Amino acid sequence: MAQGSSNPQYPLVCAVVPAFNRCDKTLNFLRHFARVTYPNKRVVICDDGSTDNTYLNIKLNFPEVEVLRGDGNLWWSGGTNMAARHALAQGADYILTINDDCEMEPDFLTEMVKVAKMNPKYIVGCRIHCDDDREKIWSIGSTSIFKGYETLGLRGWGKRWRDLEGTLPNPLPVPTMPGNGVLIPRQVFEDVGFYDEIDMPQYHADSDLVLRAAKAGYQPVISLNSVLYNHINTIPLVTNRWDMIFSKKSDRYWKATWAILRRYGPFGKRLWLLILQYLPFFMPQWMVRLYHRLKGLRARSSKEPVARGAAST
Repeated sequence: MAQGSSNPQYPLVCAVVPAFNRCDKTLNFLRHFARVTYPNKRVVICDDGSTDNTYLNIKLNFPEVEVLRGDGNLWWSGGTNMAARHALAQGADYILTINDDCEMEPDFLTEMVKVAKMNPKYIVGCRIHCDDDREKIWSIGSTSIFKGYETLGLRGWGKRWRDLEGTLPNPLPVPTMPGNGVLIPRQVFEDVGFYDEIDMPQYHADSDLVLRAAKAGYQPVISLNSVLYNHINTIPLVTNRWDMIFSKKSDRYWKATWAILRRYGPFGKRLWLLILQYLPFFMPQWMVRLYHRLKGLRARSSKEPVARGAAST
């Protein structure tokens, strides 16, 4: 693996971005990322077999961006791994994992690097807000839940930033974080490896890598001055029970869910928790609504900024 760029003032940051058949979103991301003020940044796109001319449009409009090509079977983890390996071979000091359906503040990366330079063991995430309601938080890191049918939960989900501003330390230590807007030192990949593209091709590999790194002595933190606006999907990627369990598109894909439970779930309860992942989808809707209503009442009475279980990528 190549050495880093050895620029102490402005270490080289390579944003690695998996892309598949959403050319307009990918180009919009590149326009916004070009406005990010950090001076030593690059972008590596992994176009995983798009059929909408993503590759050609990037090369035409952003010739400085490197575009790798996959065969259509890489998914999020494989595409991110391919781009990260390429970026590290080119001398990246940090890998920034980020999705192509988001926007970010111009000083987003400058603030992240500022925090990263405080401690070589920091893995730095950001404040993620909803792009359709920019005061509303989507996540400030995430945490393990392992209760009912929830495994990982987004911290701060649904809260207003004005209600939390000034109440949290910066940087904010967290157990783990979603993979959208995460700054990772190159040494992490040398110490713990890459994303698990076998068991977790699309979901949960981002949280898993951070959890593995934490076990190896790294500290996940959130740079509260770094703000990213996340696009929230309103149309489900899977629409039937079979695909919910067995499709890699599903955030409850059994193989990824079982890997998280097997590695981090409470011993003796893992198989039961796996069953509980799918039980609500076979229950009457009134029971599910009652469960969420009771959960919402508990959340409102709690001061802990942890809200709901959700997919991590």
